[in-house]
Amino acid sequence: MQTAQQLSVFENALTAMAAMTGKPLLYGPDGRTLAPTVTYSLRREAARRSGSLKNWNPQEVFSKQIESRERIDIVKRSVDLSNNDPHAAGIIDTFAATVIGAGLNPIPMVDAAAMGIEQGLADLLEATMISVFNRWAPFADAGGRMHFGHIQYLTKVSMLRYGEYFVLLPMLDDPIRPYSLACQVINPMRVKTPVDKASSENIRDGIELGPYGEAKYIWIKKSGTMGRASLPDVSANFLRQPVRKGHRFNVLHGFVCKDPEQVRGMPLIAPAIKYLRDFNDLLNAELVSNVVTAALTYFIEVSGGDDPFNLASRFATTTTTVPGEDGKKKLARYQETYPGAILYGNAGEKPHLLSASRPGITFEPFTKTVKKSISMACNNIPYPVLFKDAEGVNHAGFRSAMLEAWRVFSMERIWHGRDFCQPIDTMLQEEAYLRNELRASFFYVKMHELTRCEWRGAPKGDIEPVKAATTNKILKAMGVKTDARIIAENGDGDFPTTVRQLKEEKAARKAAGLIEEQTNDQKSEEA
Repeated sequence: MQTAQQLSVFENALTAMAAMTGKPLLYGPDGRTLAPTVTYSLRREAARRSGSLKNWNPQEVFSKQIESRERIDIVKRSVDLSNNDPHAAGIIDTFAATVIGAGLNPIPMVDAAAMGIEQGLADLLEATMISVFNRWAPFADAGGRMHFGHIQYLTKVSMLRYGEYFVLLPMLDDPIRPYSLACQVINPMRVKTPVDKASSENIRDGIELGPYGEAKYIWIKKSGTMGRASLPDVSANFLRQPVRKGHRFNVLHGFVCKDPEQVRGMPLIAPAIKYLRDFNDLLNAELVSNVVTAALTYFIEVSGGDDPFNLASRFATTTTTVPGEDGKKKLARYQETYPGAILYGNAGEKPHLLSASRPGITFEPFTKTVKKSISMACNNIPYPVLFKDAEGVNHAGFRSAMLEAWRVFSMERIWHGRDFCQPIDTMLQEEAYLRNELRASFFYVKMHELTRCEWRGAPKGDIEPVKAATTNKILKAMGVKTDARIIAENGDGDFPTTVRQLKEEKAARKAAGLIEEQTNDQKSEEA
């Protein structure tokens, strides 16, 4: 038994522990302090290791080399599918064509009040920046082949297929080019870690990182061969390109970051790669089965105990010699019909036309279920939009699907304009300022505020344009929507250009006598 002195020491220890932890003491029926009990939390079902979860052991990445190899395998499979699988190719084209289309165009957003300048100067600066961009865009490609809109489309396709894009931004001294800034899109597979730098702690998958995980240098494999073999992956055959030089970019690396400390991107279809590959194999098997069945068209019954081989020999159009089972040569006879063939069967078998019994009646619902799973994996785009299948979908359902899809496409468009187009346009406007084409003495003080743009592409459209126009009219009358926003959403240009065009058209109609002068009474009535 415990003595009174021992119990006193024990209670003193519990009191001290309670003072340190801030937890209250519990007392029993005898008035003495109870010892603390061990608390247990509820076990979560997701961590159970029995039943269907018994053999589920998620894989872990143990090194940056394994992480890089897995990413490369996924990228190779994604590129293979996008080149050879019609569904993967269609998904990528749907994303790129909807988000980018022919290219995003800048709408400068100079806030005159915030910058402390007159509105007239702000309007002049906006018009000048649009003119600079329009003059440069046809010469944007360093290789002289693509418009800036095409470069945007290419970078978006690269992000969808490879999970990322890399664009070099050289300054080219070419008198044909209106500006020196140019864009050179490179294949992401060229960015890798040299084998002699694999042990470096600050290089991950070809990206040399700074102390906070920021990209400092990009290791780009040089193109070329040494004899018939490609150049070895040693650092001497790589270009160590700095990401920035001062405040200007040398390389733009874009990807969607979905994991902390992620340094390279993953393809859009990565979660659906297995489904796409198996689905493609299923369709191919069904197609081949139908082709084989279609090639065997007729069945002819042989009567009178005749050998089907002998009967077929009398109608043969082609005879060839083939080795028999006993090693001796024998004749093989064929009767050709295009596109099928004739099968001669034994007596008692009912003659009939051969027809394909595949696919079955459950094939279409099954494939639709698979496509819905693929749609969920591809940024959760609704199935009718991603696979362009409106069969059986009513007006309200398809409109709902379009709105949900447009939410994702709008997000992708904003990201692309902000992360890719805006840095390039800021560098372009800086060059225009240095060439004394953009008259803004405060350029370096307010560079980002001055060059800020909204990047707009093709409108989403509407399956009921009359209702959409009526809605815009009501919102404008309520004062919650402007003409500039309506024009921008319709993809009809910008507000100043539209106003000038309307003014010119009105003046031309008036000069041609198509518009009568309004009387004072008519003007007062309109007012």
